[in-house]
Amino acid sequence: MKKILFPVDFSGTSLNAYQFALHLAKKMGAEIITLHVYDVMTIPYVDYRDFILEHYEITEWEQFENFKDEVPKLRAIAEKEQLGRVIVRHALKEGDTETTILKVAEEEKVDFIVMGTKGATGLKEVFLGTITQKIMNNSKVPVLAIPETCSYKPLKKILFLTEYDLSQLHMLRKVHNLALLFGAQVDVLQVSEIDKGQDRKFSTEWKKIRPKSEVNFYHLTSNDVEGTITDFIELHKIDWITLSTHHYGFFEKLFHYSLSKTLAFHTEIPVLSICETQKEE
Repeated sequence: MKKILFPVDFSGTSLNAYQFALHLAKKMGAEIITLHVYDVMTIPYVDYRDFILEHYEITEWEQFENFKDEVPKLRAIAEKEQLGRVIVRHALKEGDTETTILKVAEEEKVDFIVMGTKGATGLKEVFLGTITQKIMNNSKVPVLAIPETCSYKPLKKILFLTEYDLSQLHMLRKVHNLALLFGAQVDVLQVSEIDKGQDRKFSTEWKKIRPKSEVNFYHLTSNDVEGTITDFIELHKIDWITLSTHHYGFFEKLFHYSLSKTLAFHTEIPVLSICETQKEE
């Protein structure tokens, strides 16, 4: 069975992201592993031991008192979304947050990581120094980052930002596989100052892999690369943005730009990062 790792601190931000994890799990036929990481040692009442052993896959049971009432919140969200049958396991571990999340992801051989990203500045928080950004940059599996003000809605359009390098065809296959699960369309976009015709070659090679697919290829020529991408997202009603972590610097610039434009989308659109070295499924 496929696995989705869901790091949770039980904040409003992470609880909001849980509905995305649930819907993705249902589409993938996956189980969810919720993971709470703590780094401050406290001693709970001994009476909680049986509950801990029942609900958490841990040997330590420190910190549990603070969270003993939180697991029912996750169940309540699942019931509200009518996804109560999704298999969920819970883990509570001590350690550095980033290191522990990546370690658990590797040990459990998860297929996705879904996590919330906090901050009034929206996607700026994804790229500028948060735990989510660090996980996105170092994860070997796709990471779906959910801005705190983002509400779940059916996925209809995914934007794959690319440089039309043929080495990214395997990434597009991953994105397209995801789109098929949701019945969504994929728009592939490059914006550059000069049209070198890379999109046509990329499109031709893609059609050899998937002769029939809901994938549209775009190249837009503009000196205002970030602004043109921003306008495309709004015009085409994009639901999720997909990008390669290899191009971190460019996308950091993109979201600085979106903030300066004070556009609403930067606090409302999930971002899916895929490492270019990730193997195909």
